[in-house]
Amino acid sequence: MPVLVPELLYVDGVFRRGMAVEFSAASGRITRVAPATALTLDGTEPEGRIARLTGRALMPGFVNAHSHAFQRLIRGRTQWRPRVSEGADFWTWRTAMYTAANALTPDDVFEVSRFCFIEMLSAGITSVGEFHYLHRDPAGNAYEDPAELAQRVIAAADDAGIRICLLNVAYATGGIDEPLAIAQRRFGTPDIEAFLTDTVELADEAGRHPRVTVGVAPHSLRAVPRYWLPAIHSLAFGLGAPLHMHVSEQPAEVTACLEKYGRRPVEVLADLGIIDEHFTAVHATHLTFREVEVLGIPGPTVCACPTTERDLGDGFLPGMELLDAGARIAIGTDSQTMIDPLGEVRLLEYHERLRRQHRILIHATTHGDQRLETAPVLLSVATGEGARSLRLAAGRIEPDAFADFVAFDLDHRALAGWTEDTLDALLALSAPPSVVSDVWVGGVQRIHAGRHRLDREAEAAFRSVSRRIAD
Repeated sequence: MPVLVPELLYVDGVFRRGMAVEFSAASGRITRVAPATALTLDGTEPEGRIARLTGRALMPGFVNAHSHAFQRLIRGRTQWRPRVSEGADFWTWRTAMYTAANALTPDDVFEVSRFCFIEMLSAGITSVGEFHYLHRDPAGNAYEDPAELAQRVIAAADDAGIRICLLNVAYATGGIDEPLAIAQRRFGTPDIEAFLTDTVELADEAGRHPRVTVGVAPHSLRAVPRYWLPAIHSLAFGLGAPLHMHVSEQPAEVTACLEKYGRRPVEVLADLGIIDEHFTAVHATHLTFREVEVLGIPGPTVCACPTTERDLGDGFLPGMELLDAGARIAIGTDSQTMIDPLGEVRLLEYHERLRRQHRILIHATTHGDQRLETAPVLLSVATGEGARSLRLAAGRIEPDAFADFVAFDLDHRALAGWTEDTLDALLALSAPPSVVSDVWVGGVQRIHAGRHRLDREAEAAFRSVSRRIAD
């Protein structure tokens, strides 16, 4: 079985020397984590079995719990507003997103998604939760295969080599009790029974692929009738699948929910029994103290997307309040404003510093001493918490977990001066994505010295789609 012997291995929240990890090439899972001397027998090993990663630190691959890959296409296209407008916000950005979404062919969806997934791998992301809501053609008609576009996204992930949890999105209304707008017709899932059936079929097919799983995702309370939610929750429970949902992303969503139901979004979901170990609330930027308490019960996760929330002016995640209440936090790249998992997690801490005007706020006690450090918590958010949200055996280096790894170049100038005690802080709080040197998914190396085998092909195809959409 192959063995990776890095200079440093991240085990139990600490970088350690002299450790190695063995995995099965057949199953793509870790078999042993032990001192390197126990996993290497110099002179008797088959050629190529042992890979000595000199000058590299190895840790679990990052997990991106919330992505809309096709939105990579509009990065840079929305950073303006008309002179005469009163302002730009989430709702004006959404109009630009709709324009791009309605211009894409199935082939385009594949090419844009593949390029985006390769960018994720290059940044150290080995698993992605793809919140997929492109279902129909631009006129709102179903494809001959209702899962046509979902299959294109899965094929893109397969070609890139990333692990994907396809979160199949239910999207039936343009607002609470409002019909879909013309620009939203591609998203439509008007029949709850058909949506449930299609999701089960997707899950059955995914079960035959080692890197694909399926979850369910009622888009939001503004896009899914409240009475659909128990059936969707039952499906997730029956499949053992994750259930993700946009929650309290915008003040207007909260206001509409109060006007219609007399309850705030988290309260509505709690009343329905939706909030459990399968559930992830995405964004959750506008919460009351009571809602924070509800999300802090054992089970649910909150997925923050700080670079997107910052770009769109959505607001700050109440991160400290959620953590103090016992909530679990994962991260996502969402609109692909940036694809930088380390950048996402450090904003959790930096936003709290801005809110509270203090430093070192999201912290854990480490090394058994009296120091409080934030890096171990942030790296856990980027790895294990995201895996938990997507219900994947990833985000940790231990036997039976997926052999999904990211290696960092210890000679990179951004890490100059590192020590075993400071490397985690350098990564979590300052390092750029370029410190990633190599990436493995299921034991297969996908990034070699910062490059993917499809870099040129995927970039050329993406540029072609981008130029055509611009015209």
